[in-house]
Amino acid sequence: MELLLTILTALAGAVLLFALAIALFLVLRTLQSVRGYIEKINFGVRAIEKETEMLAGVDKLNGGLTALAGGLESVGAHFANVDRNVGTVGEALLRR
Repeated sequence: MELLLTILTALAGAVLLFALAIALFLVLRTLQSVRGYIEKINFGVRAIEKETEMLAGVDKLNGGLTALAGGLESVGAHFANVDRNVGTVGEALLRR
């Protein structure tokens, strides 16, 4: 009887180890599949990074454009003064 229980225990242990090996193999296949997707995502991210390298100077360009906008506002104010002065001179010339 003890021999039979020992054999059954060993057989159950072997079945457990076999099931564990199959489960680990299935997990390995799934992880390899996920790895393939991650490599594709990584490739896409690198491509996006390469394509957007030129945008690194946007902050400098934005600062320059902000300064230009300030200068253009000043020019607009000067043109408004010139327009007002020309209007005054025009009215004075028409009165004569």
